[in-house]
Amino acid sequence: MEEVVETRPQQGETSPAIWKNRNFLLLWIAGLCSSFGLAIFMFSQAWYVVEVMNLQASLGLVYIASSVPRVLFMVLGGAVADRFSKNVIMFLSDILRAFVAIALVVWLLLGEVSIWSFVSFALVFGILDAFFWPANGGLLPSLINKQQLTRANSVIQMTSQSSFIVGPMLAGAIIALGSYVLAFSLTAVLLIIASISIFLIRVKKKEDTSENQSPSNLLTSIKEGVTYVKQSAFLSSLLLFAVFINLFMVGPLQMGLPLFVKNVIGGNSLDFSYLEGTFAGGMLVGSIIIGILNVRKKRGLVVIFAVMGSGLFFALFSFTEALWQSLILIALLGSTFSVINIPIIAAIQSAVKEEMMGRVMSLLSMASLGLVPVSFAITSGVLSTGADITSIMLTGALLIVIFAFIILMKVPGLRNFS
Repeated sequence: MEEVVETRPQQGETSPAIWKNRNFLLLWIAGLCSSFGLAIFMFSQAWYVVEVMNLQASLGLVYIASSVPRVLFMVLGGAVADRFSKNVIMFLSDILRAFVAIALVVWLLLGEVSIWSFVSFALVFGILDAFFWPANGGLLPSLINKQQLTRANSVIQMTSQSSFIVGPMLAGAIIALGSYVLAFSLTAVLLIIASISIFLIRVKKKEDTSENQSPSNLLTSIKEGVTYVKQSAFLSSLLLFAVFINLFMVGPLQMGLPLFVKNVIGGNSLDFSYLEGTFAGGMLVGSIIIGILNVRKKRGLVVIFAVMGSGLFFALFSFTEALWQSLILIALLGSTFSVINIPIIAAIQSAVKEEMMGRVMSLLSMASLGLVPVSFAITSGVLSTGADITSIMLTGALLIVIFAFIILMKVPGLRNFS
């Protein structure tokens, strides 16, 4: 990675439009290719386990394998991101994930892949994710003016969700032709392009801090991050909120969607891709709305009501039996996700000190992801008892609505945040 002195505009200075910012353009290209590739990978992996292997309950093992190391290493990843070049970390993560996808292609060509093969690859992806996402979350604020953060995040979210519309649909079409090898190969190519784009990003050269990079100082750095979050009512409330949402929403939604397609509406891989694509389309619409409104006031209330809406739409989705009904509800559900995520991310990026950004983002990510393995495990366990996926979805949705109401009434730190 080429490191040159290139400072972002300071508050009050005239700054170029984000599309004229070379670093932002490269980050956008990297995000486009990376999210496109990962959408294809995740869709193909999930459908292979459900349809080819017919191991519905075992799908949770794959998700757990990627989630557990992500949680265990996330805080370390945040401390590393605050001490080393963020784009170097992102480059290494993407290029290594490309090699993992290539290895899976080779495995498929040599013989039938077992569930433990997918578990192993998911484990590696999870470890790399733990270092990628704190660096990714902390890089954008160092490239553009803070006043542009909401719109920049909206553009990145729109790009990501566009990829998750086209990606699953393309993967579904490829798989319908019987070519999982091509699907995973395309993932590898896109991740390589993403890594090259990240390689070309120029960031301000950091001072040599090699004396402060010992394991003991890294531990101190992690403790400083925890203290920083604990002292903020907004960040502390957000941690609690994120934990609960991911416990009762992510498992039933992420694991439940392929099962819902197969068992409830009797669909195939293309129907699965339509639902995933429509969910991403809803997120895209939500991103566009947030980008146009550029919400800066009462963001806490906006987020709380959006969470209530997500629980309501998820509950209604669990009652659908026809594909067109499911498509409408999942689009509305997806739109609430963007209304939740973008204002929160922009607020954090604008309020948190830059030298603490990696650690704060890692702690918030860990709070979001920390109970995801538990959610997957609970969902798998309940499925193994013979419960149907619609009952699991409905229960999780109702719990989300109840918890959002409690937060509205009892947690002013999040409710009053602007």
